[in-house]
Amino acid sequence: VQVNPGVFLGLNPCTLNGVSYPVCTTAANLDRRRVLILENPAVGQFFGPVDRHDDVGEQSYAGLKLSVQRRAASGVSLSANYTVSRCEADTGSSFSFAQFSSGYTDPNNPSFDRGNCTQSRTQIANVSVGAETPQFSNAVARAVASGWRASGIFSTRSGSWLTVTTTTDVAATGIANQRVNQVLEDPYTADKTLNAYLNRAAFALPASGTLGDHKNGSIQGPGFWNVDLAITRLLPITGQQTLELRIETFNLFNHFNWGNPVTNFNAATFGRVLSQEGDPRIMQFGIKYGF
Repeated sequence: VQVNPGVFLGLNPCTLNGVSYPVCTTAANLDRRRVLILENPAVGQFFGPVDRHDDVGEQSYAGLKLSVQRRAASGVSLSANYTVSRCEADTGSSFSFAQFSSGYTDPNNPSFDRGNCTQSRTQIANVSVGAETPQFSNAVARAVASGWRASGIFSTRSGSWLTVTTTTDVAATGIANQRVNQVLEDPYTADKTLNAYLNRAAFALPASGTLGDHKNGSIQGPGFWNVDLAITRLLPITGQQTLELRIETFNLFNHFNWGNPVTNFNAATFGRVLSQEGDPRIMQFGIKYGF
């Protein structure tokens, strides 16, 4: 918690600690507007940002997990799980050390930062399937079709929770990651394209000396899905000696999962998706000799 933030003193001329300013609140005179120097100039002039690390953060989580499992029968096994959850916190995610000029946006009101946890996913689902061909009695069928194994994993999850912030110290407190005002109910563009996922017109900078009303963690980024597949063939050689041939494919369909859009309102690329989550298709081949 920042206990020595700057104080917004308006935009008219003023005198601070014997120095006259044509505009009373500027980035340049932040240290002369901090709480401690205003309360006691003789002592407060020696302090800049002062952080207090405390256990005031709160986080709540509620979730439901469903799972289905079918053990191997007739060469086929299945396992699936689905989780739906809700996580809220007044910290968004853990603050880093050292965190000067960071922490709660409003040091006197931690609940002002309450919103969806940035690391949470509302919905997560995974399905894994395995299949193995039987040992055929017919010599030709056994040589061609026995020893094959296939396993696949399908995973999907909803997008992460995001917050639109500004690099401008609008509130003049010296605390970073201030939020903007949300002026439209729907923050997304109609089509949610790579070049325009968020609607810039849905947001605006707050008035000088105020904090934005955009709720922390109230925007959801793009979802994610992926399929991995592995196919192996176990070939007996002689006695206990075997040869295993393996092909593994990650992101089988080479699906392009969008990364999160730019949420810095000051950036020219605001609202655009400039990254990919996960890897493109990767294939690897292997041979294993067993004895």
